[in-house]
Amino acid sequence: MVNLNKKEKDLEKRIKAEVEPHIGKPLALSGGVDSSLLAALLKPKFAISVELPGGDKYNEIKWAKIVTEHLSIKHIIVRPDPSKFDEYVKLAVRSIGVPIPHFNIFPLYVMYKKLSQMGETELILGDGPDETMYGNARDIIINYLYKAYELEALKNYKELIDKVLPSMTDAIKATTGLSGFTDIVSADIEKRKEMDAMSDGIAKSFGIKNIRPYQDNPKMDNYMRDLPIAEKISGEYGKYALRKIAEKYLPKEVAWRKKKLGGPVYPVNLMKGWMGNGEFDKKYWLDYQKKILK
Repeated sequence: MVNLNKKEKDLEKRIKAEVEPHIGKPLALSGGVDSSLLAALLKPKFAISVELPGGDKYNEIKWAKIVTEHLSIKHIIVRPDPSKFDEYVKLAVRSIGVPIPHFNIFPLYVMYKKLSQMGETELILGDGPDETMYGNARDIIINYLYKAYELEALKNYKELIDKVLPSMTDAIKATTGLSGFTDIVSADIEKRKEMDAMSDGIAKSFGIKNIRPYQDNPKMDNYMRDLPIAEKISGEYGKYALRKIAEKYLPKEVAWRKKKLGGPVYPVNLMKGWMGNGEFDKKYWLDYQKKILK
């Protein structure tokens, strides 16, 4: 039995109210807590996920399968054909109209193409809480700091790094109640516009409308943004209140999952041989898109 406090019960009630008009519509399911909770509340016509190459580092399909099996939801899995990358990305980038740094343009295009072939005109997305509830910013900052231990150039400097960095547990604790996080949330929400422009541009090219229950209604979006820090961050977890709600409907391993890439991240640099500046550097990817838009 999950015990929710007053704020968490109110959040659950508000999410249900946003979801109610869209019950039975198709859902994009990543297997993260945001879209998985929607799957539980939405009773979707089906869930659609993209299976990616590259092993667990990129592919999160096993989590989406856990959710659909737990909820007995029809699950459509799309597998992008890498031979179509250049053709599809060219069409996708032109539909967006501007270069986008995110590596998920190709898998998103494949997903919307599949939905169009099925005759679907609407899709529910779990976008929103990563930005408003610290599901993104804190994890990125902490993970980047502690990647110092993994760098080949620093392999002989573990003792020095130990002196410079606190334990990860202490670093995570130090973020709780940090007032500067308000500015990070604002920056994340502003950056979210890029993600929306990307998926909306591709969806529109197929005659599909994206629906985002967590963020389409400004009152809902602002409510989640303005929740107390304690409802957003607790110990090692961001999106704390959302996770507590999700535990009512989903397996604990999904509700309290820590590692999440945040959507379909296709290994573009690996596939194209653009590894000069690292696996996640965006320079070659953005240059590639700029050439398409010339």
